Amino acid sequence: MRNRIILITLAVLVWAGLKTIDNLVTGPELLFLLAGLVVMMISHSVWLFGAQDEWQKKARRYVRTTVRKQYPRVRKLLKNKTRVEDGDWHPWVDIFISAKNEGRVIGNTVKRMFEIDYDQFYLWVIDDMSDDDMPEVLNELRKQYPRLRVVTRPPGSFPGKSAALNDALALSKGEVVAVFDADAYVEPDFFKKVLPTLAPEHVGAVQAQKRIFERQTEALPRFQDAEYALDTYFQVGRDLIGGAVELRGNGQLIKRNALIDVNGWNNKSITDDLDLSMRLLINNWDIRFCPQAAVWEEGVTTVKALMRQRRRWAEGSIRRYLDYIFPLNSPTRLSLVERLDTLVFTVYFLVPAVVFLEFSNNVIRFMTGTQTYGSFLALGYFFVLWVSQINFFIAVRLYRGMPPVKAFFHTIAVTAYVYAHWVPCILASFSQILFGKQVSTWHRTAHHGHADEIEVAA
Repeated sequence: MRNRIILITLAVLVWAGLKTIDNLVTGPELLFLLAGLVVMMISHSVWLFGAQDEWQKKARRYVRTTVRKQYPRVRKLLKNKTRVEDGDWHPWVDIFISAKNEGRVIGNTVKRMFEIDYDQFYLWVIDDMSDDDMPEVLNELRKQYPRLRVVTRPPGSFPGKSAALNDALALSKGEVVAVFDADAYVEPDFFKKVLPTLAPEHVGAVQAQKRIFERQTEALPRFQDAEYALDTYFQVGRDLIGGAVELRGNGQLIKRNALIDVNGWNNKSITDDLDLSMRLLINNWDIRFCPQAAVWEEGVTTVKALMRQRRRWAEGSIRRYLDYIFPLNSPTRLSLVERLDTLVFTVYFLVPAVVFLEFSNNVIRFMTGTQTYGSFLALGYFFVLWVSQINFFIAVRLYRGMPPVKAFFHTIAVTAYVYAHWVPCILASFSQILFGKQVSTWHRTAHHGHADEIEVAA
């Protein structure tokens, strides 16, 4: 109800502002709002691109030799840039994997985790009321790996990943908590790359770069990997400008004292990572991004699974902004850069709603014989798509090493894919918040074992 009231209040304020514009300026008021949002998107993109450029300059200064291989600029940085000043910090790490009915993949995931070149960790697998063979698989693995801990949640436990992680948090004592999905794969030096970034006292959490397994060559997983490349591009930029870096659920490390400070995970959230990011941010904990370290995961392979996953992500993203709208705008909690950065990322959720409203308005105008502004609307939406494709193009060039011509045509398809599913997901999420009786149900993403034979880029 609180989110509904806030969203309605914001809608009324926007409507009042548009009517004020309409009284002062001749023309379609919603288009003025759309134009303003597009300008914000472009300005923010230029800002982040400038940060990437500075990152590249630092890499070139750091490594003078020329590497004539795939994506040379970023490769130099990922391979050579380290933070030796905090290299002596070796905390005890508790790895959490919340899993339900993951008997197909959990065995290989556990084995891969114990290949990590770091001795000071326990691996906690939280069995969230599985009814497949996963409990038997875990019992056999415990005989092989003394540092494997299994938490079995009893029937009737509070549902959801957040509650499962909180159960393990209460039992563990490590200085750092690392969270992975049941299908995750990381290279043996993962902790050696990530922990130095987490070492400074003011840093509460670090997110690694996410990637889709390269064995998944179908169009849908490749499109998702392009989305992850864009996320890396944005996260690197946000990290460098001092913006609001966000956790992504898989491949995230959080200091225990930071988790305790924000009372752990929010059991009622359908996006545990985004909700935790907001609470760390407003409690003055920095979140950093570590592109040198990557976590590979499975991409969803069906449209139905994709839509269900993205509906949850969209609704969780919108709800977390509404849940923390007041502290997010407090100058005592967030810096000016963090507030501006967060504001611009809310625009990406507002644009589809504004376009939909203006399109509906034009349909009504057309049916009533009133002047329409369809050409202006089309122009505004063209700029939105254009900005998105440019960002995708830069991202796959920098972080996937895709050749220019291939990247150009690939990002056309990716941009179409993104707007084809994100726009309805965002609109459905607004509808759920306004008219739904409760928060949508949290669902796990099914995994099919695509990581059984790992093939990752060197």
